[in-house]
Amino acid sequence: MSIKQLVSLFGPQVAKDDALIDKLKSIQEIFSIDEEDLHLHWETYNVTKAKEDLDLTVENLERLQEYIQTQIATRAPSSGLNNVNQPESTTGSGGLKRKPIMRQPMVSSSPSQSHQNGGAQHNVPSTPSLKRKKVDETPYKTPRTKFDSSPVAGEYATANNTFQSPTPSSVTVKDEVKSNTVLESLNPAIEESLGYIQLEEDASTAIKPFSLSANFDPAKYKFRTMAMKLLESADVLDDQIDSVSQLIQEKNKSVELGNPCLSTQFSIHCCGRVVPDSPIYDSNHILNATALFLETSRFGGIGQRVPLDLSNIDAYSLFPGQIVCLKGTNPTGRSFIVEEIVDIPELGAAVSSKQELNSYLELTEPSKGLKVMYVAGPFSNSHKLDYKKFDKLVDRINTEVKPHVVVLFGPFVDITNDSVSRGDIEQPDQGASRSLDEVFKRIFVPIVKKINSRISVILIPSLKDVCIKHCSFPQDSFNRKQFGLPKNVKVFPNPSSFSINELTMGVSNLDIFKDLRDVYKGARAGENSSISSNRFERISSHILEQRRYYPVVPGSIKKKFNKDKELDTLSNGFMSEELAETEIGGSSLEMPYLGLTELGDSLPDVLVVPSELKYFAKVVKGVVVVNPGYFIRPNSNPDKEDGSYVILNVKPPNVDEEENNVTKVPPTEGVSGDLYFHNACERTRVDILKS
Repeated sequence: MSIKQLVSLFGPQVAKDDALIDKLKSIQEIFSIDEEDLHLHWETYNVTKAKEDLDLTVENLERLQEYIQTQIATRAPSSGLNNVNQPESTTGSGGLKRKPIMRQPMVSSSPSQSHQNGGAQHNVPSTPSLKRKKVDETPYKTPRTKFDSSPVAGEYATANNTFQSPTPSSVTVKDEVKSNTVLESLNPAIEESLGYIQLEEDASTAIKPFSLSANFDPAKYKFRTMAMKLLESADVLDDQIDSVSQLIQEKNKSVELGNPCLSTQFSIHCCGRVVPDSPIYDSNHILNATALFLETSRFGGIGQRVPLDLSNIDAYSLFPGQIVCLKGTNPTGRSFIVEEIVDIPELGAAVSSKQELNSYLELTEPSKGLKVMYVAGPFSNSHKLDYKKFDKLVDRINTEVKPHVVVLFGPFVDITNDSVSRGDIEQPDQGASRSLDEVFKRIFVPIVKKINSRISVILIPSLKDVCIKHCSFPQDSFNRKQFGLPKNVKVFPNPSSFSINELTMGVSNLDIFKDLRDVYKGARAGENSSISSNRFERISSHILEQRRYYPVVPGSIKKKFNKDKELDTLSNGFMSEELAETEIGGSSLEMPYLGLTELGDSLPDVLVVPSELKYFAKVVKGVVVVNPGYFIRPNSNPDKEDGSYVILNVKPPNVDEEENNVTKVPPTEGVSGDLYFHNACERTRVDILKS
């Protein structure tokens, strides 16, 4: 048990109080969990139960212990899973064509993250899929770069601890912080770009210093929801496995994949999906190494499942829905003994030509780079619809920040808000609204219209938005004309990918960091491991390796806490208790359309996924991964509206080798013409500010 790790996770106040250390150790021993899992329970308790940022005291830790015990007691009768005593593992607009991008395997950006994973997509009849763009078939690869997947403490402010402040001079999380104060920074040495230096100019005549293009087909998101067919869903799930199988065989012609469910006395390679042993599993359950099965596709093993024996693997991170390639044996026909988790080819990095980079450099020259702002809802507290705080932020956007692009994540009118659920909404002087769509149009849209017309605004919906008919993932965009949004406001689906100049931005508004619970086993002390001990880094790696914004299957289900198990409705029938405890929320996956949730043909330069959990900014496999947090976090105190948002400052591209802003593709890769990697992680500054 590491006191140093407890201090790094819970804060320096732990080291000053022996009673806190003793209580933390006691909870770990009672539930057989490690320091990281204990901190995850503490964060979850603050968000879901206490609904405020509690001080770390012995009394609050006792309440945490009761909360964990209650969670285990309420899950145990129905789950059939081992939730405690885990000796080996713990849970931790437009359709415009994009420039040529890479399809060959990418060498990991970090020596410590050399394991590779991924997936691809094949078109299945009657199953919609993400349209692939034409790419250059030149067989060039991503060179090994000099950045680590987890930044070094001396170079990056976020270093190896997501939960600490960036510099000794900054305040800690528990201290009272003024609004718009920087909480954390990534690459703080990079200067801030000036943004729009002349907002007063006529927008119709002034030249914008950036080019915004969408890397998706909006027509593909116009599908009918709640009309899933079992065979279509099965086709998509099978296709995810078969496509990875094809990738592996294309990479290594000598590998022949077999059926892991059949008895074999010699080692074979197989490909499948990691699944839990319980048919009623959801993300609220806690898995361990003995509760994992491997599910084959109909082509690779007629869809059978086989238990996994991971006792011979030194380190791993597995979760339900993960597509894996394994090497091992099944001597008895009862379980597959894993000998090795085989690397899966990764997506390559996006590239741009010298001519394109020079044109973007000329555009961004007046403002010395790009400035992008990310703000994730809810934009009012959970007790009433009050957008005064967001209105003040808009004023700051126009007068101080002056970004080129503002990306706003929903929910904008939250369906779980107390005022919305009661129907008690304060209306403007024009009279009462006849629908919730009208509430959005009359209360929220006027604030968005205040944003300067030269600043581009992108709206990303949420599954909790009341003003959108599409309430499943992947999710269609807002109806721009219906709500009278101005021309500078763009409406993108959830998830989506878009390009600002040469940079590719990937955004998803579904909380994968909270829903993905992996079965994790770290390497022993002194041993090198390709798997990070930081949970946020592991999840970010899974997103990039699996090539999907939300790789968890089955998706999450939100349930209300019912201590007495008293059911008001659905008192009879199979699964009645489970249905009665289900609340609004969860992932609501549209299985036949999961092709729309893939990353595309290349890794994004910047990946932004808002989460209830702690904000962070990290570099993983050369990708800047950001969780901006919520603009207003849920809190039991209606007067407390703490939260965070993010500002990105990106240096303009420079093809000069001395600047080392971008990296030229080596001639040895067989590339014709001058092509450059973007190196976004080396020229992007990320500031996380208190809202």
